[in-house]
Formats: sequence, C-alpha cells, structure tokens
Amino acid sequence: MRIDQPDDDGGRARHADTPDAVEARDAGATARSDSGSGSGDAGRERAAPGGSAGEHAAYRVRVDAVFREHAIDQAYHRVREIERGTVTPAMKRIEADDPGRRLAGLEHSLKGKDRLTEKITKMVNELGHPVDQAIGLVKDAIRYTFCYPEARYASGVDADCQRLQTAGFQLVDRENSWTAEQYKGTNSRWREPESGQLFEVQFHTQASLDAKEETHWAYEKLRVGVPTAAEQRELEDFQKQVTARIPVPPGATDIADYP
Repeated sequence: MRIDQPDDDGGRARHADTPDAVEARDAGATARSDSGSGSGDAGRERAAPGGSAGEHAAYRVRVDAVFREHAIDQAYHRVREIERGTVTPAMKRIEADDPGRRLAGLEHSLKGKDRLTEKITKMVNELGHPVDQAIGLVKDAIRYTFCYPEARYASGVDADCQRLQTAGFQLVDRENSWTAEQYKGTNSRWREPESGQLFEVQFHTQASLDAKEETHWAYEKLRVGVPTAAEQRELEDFQKQVTARIPVPPGATDIADYP
C-alpha cells in the first residue's frame, strides 16, 4: 500500500557543486582568462564574470542556484536527523501504547527530497522566506498516519492526540474532513519544540486510507493544475465517487478542529 514515494537518494546531496566549489571554479576560470586576454584593467574586465550587465546577471543566477541547492541539502539533512533521531522514535513509542491500531507507511515518514525541494523553492520565490526558515514551515516534510478500526476511531484520535502532547509535541492545527466530499479523515500538524520543525499526523480508518491511495493520482493532477475545466470536474467527480463509499465512523464528525 502506497503512502508516498520514498526518497530515492536517501537525502544525500546529488551534486558536488557546493558554493565553495563554484567560487573556486569561477576564480580559476577568471585567472586563466586573465593570463591570456591582455594585461591591465582591460584584460580583467573582459575575463571577470559579468563583464556586461547580461553576463553578470546570468552569473549571479547560476551562483544563487548553487547556493540554494547547497542550503537545501544541508536543511534536508537536518530534517532527516530530526525525523530519525527524535520524532519517529517517539511515534513508535506512542504506537506501542495501543496495539489496537497501527502506524501505516512508516517507511515513508520523510518526504522525498525532490518534492520537498519543490515546496521549499516555492516558499523562497513566492513568499521570500530564507531556505532554513522555509523547510521548517513545510507542514508535511515529516508525516505519519495512524490507522484505526472504525468502532475505535474517535476515541483513538483523542487518545493519540493526548499522547502526542504528553510526549512534548505542540499541536499547531487539526482539521476534521469527515464531512467533505473529496477526502475523508482527520489531519493535524505538530511542532517538535527543540527544533521548531513541523510534522503532520493523519488519522484514518482502513477504508479512508484506501480511498486516499486510490484517488492520489487525481489529487496530484489537481494539485499541479489541469488544462481544462472539464478535466477538473472529471477528476473531482472521481474523488467524490470513491470518497462516498467510505463508512463514517461513530463520533468521527464530532472531532473538534483546532484552533
């Protein structure tokens, strides 16, 4: 059963283009150009990056991209350490408190690096957040799913929220979607207090979790945007048809939103 795609590279940096390496390469290229392009200021001007406004802009874009990639690599490493060293061990202890339900898809608790990079880049470009701040604001960089028997769903969600708070995690928000047409379940966001890192905990029954997985491809298409209004209606109708089959557990609609 697919919860999400695993991180293909295990969080390792894909390139050796650290900022220092880029600066060293550029400095070397400049020095080589200086030695063969004349003497004095004229030669240096021809060789230096950004000899014209267009060249300078292109150079800065390239260097900024490498710096950003390096910062994301470092931030991703820190989030991975928080997930492996702090949050997942705590979630496993919470799971052990009640064998009547389970954590589903625990192997995918850390979002894949490509998708996380996409979210961080959007926050940086559109909202102006620095990379370090942006990765901390991604609500589901770390995520978990509890799956309950229908009869114990409402009481189980309440008990596990209490356990999360007892473990020291801070509830940021909780949204009950059991009356929604395209998705059913309860989603919550929590903060690890020492690092400030956000993580997501979803609460499902087996039926609602199965429906989420069945409609995931439609959700992804709607997320990135579809070319026509007719296709959007078709995808939304598909989600509604699948979601309509999910039994609503007793008391599920009474779970309070937060804040």
